[in-house]
Amino acid sequence: MSEPTDRFVIEIGTGTVAHIIDTDADQSETDSHFSLGLSGPGEKMCSRGNRHPGDKRVPFAEFASHHDIDKVGFEGDAPDEICSYCWSNTREAVENDRDPDDLSEQIGTVGYRLRWKQKGRAREEWYDIVVRPETTMAELDRLVCRITTLDDFHLRMYGLEDEYLESSLNVLPDHQYEEAGDRTYTRASEMTIADVAERARLREGDRLSLIYDFGTPSHYYCIVKEVYEPDRLDEVLDGDVITSTDTAAIVREKRP
Repeated sequence: MSEPTDRFVIEIGTGTVAHIIDTDADQSETDSHFSLGLSGPGEKMCSRGNRHPGDKRVPFAEFASHHDIDKVGFEGDAPDEICSYCWSNTREAVENDRDPDDLSEQIGTVGYRLRWKQKGRAREEWYDIVVRPETTMAELDRLVCRITTLDDFHLRMYGLEDEYLESSLNVLPDHQYEEAGDRTYTRASEMTIADVAERARLREGDRLSLIYDFGTPSHYYCIVKEVYEPDRLDEVLDGDVITSTDTAAIVREKRP
């Protein structure tokens, strides 16, 4: 199966934003679905604006590199340079095409590269943390605290996507779990990345969140930038890293 970024290309026209083209769609599908006007083969992933024969197509990776877009695929929010309607529809198409059986087989065997950012500072600063399936949330929490100003004086809770207070994971650092005295929460040392992946059906482009000091809306979040097969995971963690625990490491960073 080809990668989504091979199937979908960027079409640059005369408008203020570029659009996304599904090259797997034939012209009959195109005429009956989103596209308006005529251009090359494939389907424009939104119904806004017209296509023209002179519009230029480039691979996603080339477009992202040229515009310094920090994405390896169609995850998260649309960059300013690409139509947000195309982006949303493309994300949905990619999600629908993924084989759930393949995802189930991956869980518990693959690792993840998690790009952690602070909301409001995503472009200025980020850190890539690579985790194994057996990495506990406690190990991840220790690494996250190293890249932030957070420590044990800050209340912290991990969740999915943009969850705030109503966390479906209910994971607390161990000492905070003991202080909370509420057994509906889970100790960070008792939940692994594989557990999170199984509950969240974790895949490239998904997000986890970390809220802190619960009286404020401040939080960090991460995007799953890559999913690593075991051999590649070993290669990354055995290479040059910034700092590490037994099963995880900070491998890359961008700092102001």
